[in-house]
Amino acid sequence: MYHPYSFLFLSLFLGGCSVIDNYRTADVPAGNPDQTGQYQTEKQALFKQPFIDPLTDYLIENQGDNRRDAVLENVRQERDRRCREVATLYATEPATEQALERFNTGYAYSCPQQVADFEARVNRQLAQSDEKTAPEPAVKPETTSEPEPEPEPEPEPEPEPLQPPISDQALSDCYLLTTIRNFSAAKAACLEPAQKGDVRSQANMAVVAHAFEDYATALEWARKAAPESGEAAFLLGQMYAAGRGVSQNMDQAVYWYEQAARQGHKEGQAILDRYREGSPAGNI
Repeated sequence: MYHPYSFLFLSLFLGGCSVIDNYRTADVPAGNPDQTGQYQTEKQALFKQPFIDPLTDYLIENQGDNRRDAVLENVRQERDRRCREVATLYATEPATEQALERFNTGYAYSCPQQVADFEARVNRQLAQSDEKTAPEPAVKPETTSEPEPEPEPEPEPEPEPLQPPISDQALSDCYLLTTIRNFSAAKAACLEPAQKGDVRSQANMAVVAHAFEDYATALEWARKAAPESGEAAFLLGQMYAAGRGVSQNMDQAVYWYEQAARQGHKEGQAILDRYREGSPAGNI
């Protein structure tokens, strides 16, 4: 049974969107014998606060710091444990698009795989609903004619090789490095998830390529992601408006801004509003 108050209570303590600014103490110079104690103090401060995103921030900020290896592993395990708790909580939720939107908004930053699993559950539920509402095929009247010989069965096509799943760590690195605008590192982190079909990674690859003025690559990734990504559609609008990588075309720019706005992109909607205010009525 779904308990709305229990869900609200746990969401408040496991929320992924809040940021705790004071979970780290000042850095101690290398070689200080109290470093281990400092790292443990940082870890304890992280574990005492109830949110997930500060754990992910800590992992990103200190990645590659061999002095913190043990603490980073503890923090990663705690982050993953909290993500599993959130996934368990959402397992009691009805598989609806509204629940998916809440899950994605609150936890895609730190728990992308759990959000993806819930999205797959929602898609299965929608597919089952479509099957139930499909009309039954009409029954053909019986005939006394000779039965036609059954055609020879066609050979079954060879199954396509399964791609290994995208790891939580790969998605997290791609999303976070793009968010903090570390584009050089994001380019390497996002390539594999983008090639495996992750839409947000594809949109990130477009943003990174655009930042490096590689407009042909930006255009290729943005077009792949735009049907499902407001960010990619918005980038296409910018490129057509400015003539970067394509011929300048305001009709195309407006079209892609509209696609971005339909997917909830606020800046795309704001640009459309300003455009309409400065254009004759009905001329969009």
